[in-house]
Amino acid sequence: MKRWLLLVLVLTLLLPASSFARAKKYEVVDVENGGSIVGTIKAAEMVADPVEKVETTVPEETKLCGSEFKMEKYVISADLGVKNVIVFIEDVAKGKAMPKQDLYLDNKNCQFHPLVGVAYKSSQFVIHNSDPIFHNTSLGLMMKDKRSTVYNLALPTQNATIKKPVQRTGMISVKCDSHKWMRSYVYAAKNPYVAVTGENGKFEITDILPGKYEVTVWHEGFGEVVKTVEVKPGQATTMDHTFAKP
Repeated sequence: MKRWLLLVLVLTLLLPASSFARAKKYEVVDVENGGSIVGTIKAAEMVADPVEKVETTVPEETKLCGSEFKMEKYVISADLGVKNVIVFIEDVAKGKAMPKQDLYLDNKNCQFHPLVGVAYKSSQFVIHNSDPIFHNTSLGLMMKDKRSTVYNLALPTQNATIKKPVQRTGMISVKCDSHKWMRSYVYAAKNPYVAVTGENGKFEITDILPGKYEVTVWHEGFGEVVKTVEVKPGQATTMDHTFAKP
């Protein structure tokens, strides 16, 4: 009995230390003469944007949602710049302060807006329903072999709004269980070093302490790639990438 109690005591003392080591907190410091990472994410060639069918037999939903819509999965400019690519540095020990902004996610016209967004730890998800029909918003952390539910929120009435804190970090897929075609993606960041490409595929991440970093480039259709980048004091480091076929 004494040996069992001793084992429990040892495990109790060890577990918090190991947990702390895995979840080291991001440290906010003054970034003087920091560098930046800039670049353009492109496609090797044009990719047709798929059309999704809206599957509902409810007349009110048919009128609001239509019968089909362009998914905006591949939004590619004339010079092959790719929109809605998330570029982020996941493992950063310290740097500039986190942005003080929440992520507003709207259920509107049977779609999520924005399609791709960024949320910051210690901020909030602000989930809204602009439609006069029932929606639920399910946020799930995307893991290697499963999807781990973060929140599953019912918004039964028009203009319903629910706020929830951003507690878990990583890539999150957003779904509506009532309308299977609805989807969105959110990167929940534990540091401020993240950007989403615009219409021309360009991005910029600023005020980074000098050093070598692993930078992840993620897109819903093209997939994910990790690149090593060295940031130098007071300089902009260029990091371009061209995706092959999805």
